[in-house]
Amino acid sequence: MFGLLKPNKEQVGSRLREVKDELGLSFSEYGNRLGLIKTTINSYVRGYSLAPLEVVEKVSALSGKPVGWFYFGEIEEYIQDYLLVRGQKALLKDHPDVPLKIKEDFLTGDFKNPGWETEFGYPLESFIDDCYAEIHIKLLREYVQLLALNYLNDHTSLEESKKEDASIFLSSEVMGYYEATRDFAYGDTEKIMATIESYYEGTLKKKELSFDDGYLVGKLINILADDEETEQLISGLSRELTGKRFSNFFGGNELIQVFQSLRPELLKLYAETTFDDYYDWFEK
Repeated sequence: MFGLLKPNKEQVGSRLREVKDELGLSFSEYGNRLGLIKTTINSYVRGYSLAPLEVVEKVSALSGKPVGWFYFGEIEEYIQDYLLVRGQKALLKDHPDVPLKIKEDFLTGDFKNPGWETEFGYPLESFIDDCYAEIHIKLLREYVQLLALNYLNDHTSLEESKKEDASIFLSSEVMGYYEATRDFAYGDTEKIMATIESYYEGTLKKKELSFDDGYLVGKLINILADDEETEQLISGLSRELTGKRFSNFFGGNELIQVFQSLRPELLKLYAETTFDDYYDWFEK
């Protein structure tokens, strides 16, 4: 009936008491309504023992509250408690809205499916896992990039204009390592910082920043960082599409600037995507 997350008998008792008080019943009257002796209902309400399903179903019918609420509270409480059991305390502390996002997806998702529900009408733990995996990877990327920027601020003398690029590069490298190993989690600050340092020492400290150009996104980021290479890119496109060569010898810098204005968006895309994404886009 229950998965990894088990009901807390004291919390269940507190909710049973809430119904008792709302109805204005004594323990004896409450027990009579449920077909229980006073000592038994008292044990459930005080959280000494967990009320069985048949009792909770009777209280549910009596109060109009769903069975799941007695065992786990509101859906978002259930989701949060499950994620805490799964060890996600650090992320939930920084992003307390995550359970509400998963609840919203459960209630209004594009592919709403009764198969997602437990017998209580709450999301299956596997559904929570799937939703959380998508949210977690996005927030972990942001977390790693922030730590990378902090590392660069504290341990390097890079120009300010280059730190954002470098933080995206490092976070992408570290996330690639994460995808392959799952060696850290959100909140593992020391381990992530050590990984960032390792990649910095092995790459940026030894050579100029260059994004992986095996796919178009990284290639364009590298090209658009340089005026001359951007001019060559535009000229190649112009010859391909119109048969005419482009040069900024007599002007045309405006067009170069327009092309280079794409670079911040490409950097954002680079930070948010994986090589699996690129494979899907360019090779499948």
